[in-house]
Amino acid sequence: MSWRREFFETFVQSVRAFAPNLEVPPIAPEKIFVLRNNDIGDLLVITPLFEALKRRFPKTEILAGVGSWNREILAGNPHVSKILEVNAPWHNKFVQPQGVVAALKYVYLSNEARVVRGEHAEIGIDVLGSGFGSLLLMQARIPYRLGVRGYAGGNSGVQGQVEHCGEEHVGRQALRFAELLGCTDLPENRPQIFLGRVPAPNKSVVIAPGVGLPGKGWPADRFVRLCKLLGNEQIVVIGSEKDRALASQICEKSPWPQDLTGILSLRESFEMIGGARLVICNSSMAMHAAAAFRCPSVVVLGEQFPSASQHWRQWGYPETTVLGRDENHPDVFSPEEVVSIVRKILSR
Repeated sequence: MSWRREFFETFVQSVRAFAPNLEVPPIAPEKIFVLRNNDIGDLLVITPLFEALKRRFPKTEILAGVGSWNREILAGNPHVSKILEVNAPWHNKFVQPQGVVAALKYVYLSNEARVVRGEHAEIGIDVLGSGFGSLLLMQARIPYRLGVRGYAGGNSGVQGQVEHCGEEHVGRQALRFAELLGCTDLPENRPQIFLGRVPAPNKSVVIAPGVGLPGKGWPADRFVRLCKLLGNEQIVVIGSEKDRALASQICEKSPWPQDLTGILSLRESFEMIGGARLVICNSSMAMHAAAAFRCPSVVVLGEQFPSASQHWRQWGYPETTVLGRDENHPDVFSPEEVVSIVRKILSR
């Protein structure tokens, strides 16, 4: 731990002395606040936690503190009582600037933090586990708090904690919060999306080339080459407005692609993924959305990922095939290698 992290953790611990503190969780809490102000895939992967909490506390209001960009993820979710917008400037790519000053201003001066405090939740869960998250829970006067030990700090400000483990699936690790609160009837560790209807089969191969950090993405020219090699497959390219330039290149080189980047809403993208034969994507929200509908996916990793097998253990699902550097494959996968695996999956 760096001296800066140690100093900040000491600050978090000192704040705890002035916060309300319960040594054991309430037996029948009226409200539980779950903080997950992170990116889209980060929220999708932990959605089973909401069901686990509702199974354990059927009469309790489950409050989800998420970024405004994630409202559509939880729309229609029967296990979430209320969505609170927490556009906090830490551990996401949507809010800028980030840093200590911006985070402290948010915790102590923002209207959103005041709204969280006004809910008077009795239990707070910082799913990511960070010093800023712990400060927000304490500023909200939440008396019993849960966090993570061994990741981004903040555990000195909580009464209960989950141990961070890079070899454990992120969704399963989130369910450990429910176990700490006495839940033994856990739901399946699989993302949950509630669309109100079953997506209609569309016979397509969905390509989602978007990636949060460019260095972690499969090279753009390989997506173009891959789609050309797929020949007459019915290809649909989805993504945000910023993915349109790459989608345009894909459509120029392939006979059948349909470019829907920047057109579909997030929930329309989910419906397209749910009805697909296969999803090909970077390590992104599309991988988790595919798993929600038990749709097979091929996840192609960029150079910055050292182990595809470790990545699968932490983020993958039974239907997920992760292709990237590994002990027996030191290089990033080529389009020719990927298309061979894709054709085997499509032939099943």
